[in-house]
Amino acid sequence: MKKKIIIYTMLFMLFSSFPLINVEQAWASEQTMTTKINTIITKNWKNNEYSITVREMERGDVIYSNNGDKMIRPASTHKLLVSAAALDLLGPDYRFTTKAYIDGPVENGILQGNIYLQGGGDPTLLPVHLESFANGIKKLGITKITGKLIADDTWFDDDRLAKGIVPEEEALSYASRISALTLSPNDQYDVGNVQVKVTGTKIGQAASVQLFPHASTIPIVNKTKIIKKGGKSTINITREYGTDRIVVTGNLPAGTEKNTYVTVYNPTLYTLDVLREKLIAKGIQQMPLDIGKVPNNAQRIGISNSIQLKDINFRFLKLSINGMGEMLTKQIGKELLGEGSWSAGIQAIRTYGIDTGLDMDQWYFEDGSGLNHQNRVSSMQESLLLYKVRNKSWYFSYLDALPHAGRKGKLVGATLENRLKGYSVSAKTGYITGTYALSGYVQGKSGKWYIFSILTQANKGAAITTIDEIVKQIANEM
Repeated sequence: MKKKIIIYTMLFMLFSSFPLINVEQAWASEQTMTTKINTIITKNWKNNEYSITVREMERGDVIYSNNGDKMIRPASTHKLLVSAAALDLLGPDYRFTTKAYIDGPVENGILQGNIYLQGGGDPTLLPVHLESFANGIKKLGITKITGKLIADDTWFDDDRLAKGIVPEEEALSYASRISALTLSPNDQYDVGNVQVKVTGTKIGQAASVQLFPHASTIPIVNKTKIIKKGGKSTINITREYGTDRIVVTGNLPAGTEKNTYVTVYNPTLYTLDVLREKLIAKGIQQMPLDIGKVPNNAQRIGISNSIQLKDINFRFLKLSINGMGEMLTKQIGKELLGEGSWSAGIQAIRTYGIDTGLDMDQWYFEDGSGLNHQNRVSSMQESLLLYKVRNKSWYFSYLDALPHAGRKGKLVGATLENRLKGYSVSAKTGYITGTYALSGYVQGKSGKWYIFSILTQANKGAAITTIDEIVKQIANEM
């Protein structure tokens, strides 16, 4: 009997010591990780500002913090908050709508009135959707209208440009002007952009400049010249400040081409113009364009529903589409507070943050993309957001939308496809001048997952290598 008691006692002591051993091992790993990360920071970031937090994933406990409460520019990691708010407040199955109306009878192929295209804030509207509207109008037997083709973009306010975008950036593809009725030239959803293609073969002549999709309301100033093959291309494509006029200058070697995307100044009119071109192609007489509001007595003749928000969000985070972030912010404001503006959207997102358990005193933002240099957040709060969303029903679609390190393809690895190869990392990158950020999830060597947020600014050079080394130490030591 005594032998049994002794054996049971020894077994109890043996097994009861396992949790203590595990705790000691975890503590030792954390200490090693802390030492190595601090060494990396001391070596590489002597004059930089930074905020770094690492959390255990299951309980959200902070296991490393260096300036964790310091507020730093988040750059595009701000999209993590906008994405979460949109999925929660609008719902992952939410769809945007664009509608077409007429306000008069059709007699002998003539519409006695106007055609209206009403925007509902869809950031995924494509030329193919306008083609569908044109087909529907053609099926009504319309060949001519006595009135106008009118765009209704009143779902959002008329404030077109997010705060913080300077005049030098306005023509660049990432600085879209925002309207409730806007068009993307491709299925990567470069919102409010037009593709400009420059080609040519005849030396000495001007190059051919084409817009895709074509829009007659966008004038082109062509100051180009085709030079012999092997010459240096000096083609420059831009848009004149405050207008839709696109200016193309420089030399193009024969047989080559230059392709780029330029933002349009009036996205509403651009979208309407593309629809008009499609109507003309179907034999409907050309009509004047205008901007107005759908009257109460108008008859709806068509509707386009977007893909679900969870699928839109996949592109938003994976490709870091700035214009989409601005439109989502305004849409949240419209649906939650009845006002499609940045101020209403930001107010609704801040309320969402408070309700989620975030300390919104450590979040300051003026846009939905992260482009604004006045935006600030702490890594402590951004990592807390990444912990909180794990309890949401849409979490796995949110996680899948993050770029996955070392995996090829824009819709898989995206901005991380050439980084952190061999490591299991799903995270959102961020960059604006002098600012680099990476926030997301990493798997440690133990098989456990960890949450991290690394924000740094006042960088004179690229900080990507240092950020990646910090993430590697989390993976290697934990």
